[in-house]
Amino acid sequence: MNLEALRSSSPLLTKLSNTELAFFESVSQEVHLSSGEVLFEEGSQADNFFIISQGKVGLEITTPGKPPMIIQTLGPGDLVGLSWFFPPYRWNWHARAMADTSLVAFDAVAVRRKCEENRDLALEVLGVVASELAARLHRTRIQLLDLYQAP
Repeated sequence: MNLEALRSSSPLLTKLSNTELAFFESVSQEVHLSSGEVLFEEGSQADNFFIISQGKVGLEITTPGKPPMIIQTLGPGDLVGLSWFFPPYRWNWHARAMADTSLVAFDAVAVRRKCEENRDLALEVLGVVASELAARLHRTRIQLLDLYQAP
């Protein structure tokens, strides 16, 4: 998988040195989803993470007896899945393709192992994941404010 085409649109790949990018390429594969197809389910093992190359993925929450509710929509260059970096390595959301979607899947176990060996890489990855967590939390807060704002 050649990641160079995605490098400029991905905050994670932008941070990587050429050597680190080569490693990420070695633990990646392309994934294609049809619209409506589930990428991962809440509570399942987070042993991969993804970068969208084309299409859209919706992050959903589920409530028994109700249809899933999309909390955020992610597009090209976005990192899908953040739970892979933090124990217990289980997904906190459902992720579903909202259109025909192509992604690059990375072996999270191999990346975590490489981060244990290389603290500089670990800090780069942690910085990107933490920044994305903060941005998603902020977007969710704004959504909740809009949802619960009095008419």
